[in-house]
Amino acid sequence: MKQNLFKDDDNNHNIEVLNSDLKSNPKCCHGPTLLFSRRTKDSTRKFYACSACRDRKLCNFFLWADESEQAFKRKSELWNKELLNYVKGIDHRKLFVTLNKIKALQPEKRIFCQTCSIFLLKNVEKHQDHLLLKIISNYQLDHPSEILQPLDNPKKEAQYLFSNKSTECIINIFRNLKYKFVICIGTPRIHEYIQANCEDMDSILLDIDKRYHTFFGPLEFCWYNSFNNYFFFKEGQQVFNDFVRNTNGDNTVLVTDPPFGGRIEPLAETFKSIKQQYRQVNNEGRNLPIFWIFPYFMEPQLQNFLPDLKMLDYKVEYDNHPLFQNGPKGRKQGSPVRIFTNVEAKLIKLPEDSYKYCKFCKKWVSNENSHCKLCNDCTSKNGEPYKHCTQCEKCVKPNWKHCNACSRCTQINHVCQELSFLGSCFQCKQAGHKKSNCPQVEKQHTQKRAGKRKKGSKKKRKIE
Repeated sequence: MKQNLFKDDDNNHNIEVLNSDLKSNPKCCHGPTLLFSRRTKDSTRKFYACSACRDRKLCNFFLWADESEQAFKRKSELWNKELLNYVKGIDHRKLFVTLNKIKALQPEKRIFCQTCSIFLLKNVEKHQDHLLLKIISNYQLDHPSEILQPLDNPKKEAQYLFSNKSTECIINIFRNLKYKFVICIGTPRIHEYIQANCEDMDSILLDIDKRYHTFFGPLEFCWYNSFNNYFFFKEGQQVFNDFVRNTNGDNTVLVTDPPFGGRIEPLAETFKSIKQQYRQVNNEGRNLPIFWIFPYFMEPQLQNFLPDLKMLDYKVEYDNHPLFQNGPKGRKQGSPVRIFTNVEAKLIKLPEDSYKYCKFCKKWVSNENSHCKLCNDCTSKNGEPYKHCTQCEKCVKPNWKHCNACSRCTQINHVCQELSFLGSCFQCKQAGHKKSNCPQVEKQHTQKRAGKRKKGSKKKRKIE
């Protein structure tokens, strides 16, 4: 997952991502930088920083937006050279030729260097001190995410990979919805499954992990940074454009599993741009279906930028994260990761072994979720049954209690009015509170609940 500089919980400053034309922004190794605004108690100042890395130790690009034109030009030229060095030496077509030669060999003659992320056809002795993988099966060649060492730096590109169970569930959802073309952004397990098992589907993988050049051809993988919608090679951009164009804007879906610590604002802009590109090739103006994999507690932030995404109850599990699975060390309530989508929930069937159909909500929900007649909704978010608070007029976590001093439900052992928030609310843009405590949001929720109760009472009168 991906700046000591960008800590949102630091009361000394507040960081905001500013919308800007990325093409005019200076570039670091990971493509165009983002324009940020840092607000302290006394002033506000803008700066450019890496879009992908949250820690300046991983990418130390930093440039104040108000620096002199000469300094701006000098640093931009320097980093353009760094970018050229970063992509130097990668020949995707040559790597694809090598892959085909490896596939023609018997499994016991195949050698992969984990250290260099390349297959070895000769000069094996030069890699004797490296981590070598020998006797590689056809299955492993088709599923590189199972043999590549996971990138585990949580401040740049940590990789938590879907379990086989979750991968198959997502694929089954796509099949039931009759999707045939899948845009995989940072979801290698989905791409691998489609390429190896689905003759009725086609997919393309866009990922910042350049090691996939070794395992997928130029028409299957594009080296890509989703935080700035940047293709490291122009050929990759063209391949993606052709993929979208060849779908004719039909039966296409985008699935993404971005780093949980990454900024949502630039990702939302990226997906809006891809949706616009999709609409341009679709004469009917159909909206691009999106499946965004994210923790349930990020729902308010996600819907602030993409309000059409609604959360499903399905718990996405990962192979290499103990808390994101149903193992002995996992969370009692199961994985906290969910699917957010702009597809109507009533169209999506979830596995019957752990989920049920709610006839009131007309959608599939988790077995522990129960329908609240007062809220007129299945209200559980975190994987345990919620309870209704008559004072808050909404359902809350079962271990929460209403606090009259705070005028809301919260944890029992909390400190009243302990939150001191310097930033501004996502909803009303006013300083001093977050969206979760915004009076404007609460007013909207009250009106919505009143509308549902009124609608429900009309139905009862008709029945009578």
